[in-house]
Amino acid sequence: MGDSKNHFVPNPINGYSVSDRSRLVPDANGSVDIYIQNTAPVGHESNWLPAPSDKFVLWLRVYLPGKSILDGEYKVPPIVETR
Repeated sequence: MGDSKNHFVPNPINGYSVSDRSRLVPDANGSVDIYIQNTAPVGHESNWLPAPSDKFVLWLRVYLPGKSILDGEYKVPPIVETR
């Protein structure tokens, strides 16, 4: 993630990405929610991706992409704003 100028944004946990090594905690149904927000989500800190308070850009990196990525069939899961 970066700010509107594609620069990393300093944050209290030095967290700039999530991956298979991020130790994300799954929900009861096995899905994983990632909280992209400026402040830590109470009770969900392990799944927090710190975001700047202003505009930002999310990047999706795919290493060794499979056929569905290369063919454009893969659909990135939606980002849902909640309150």
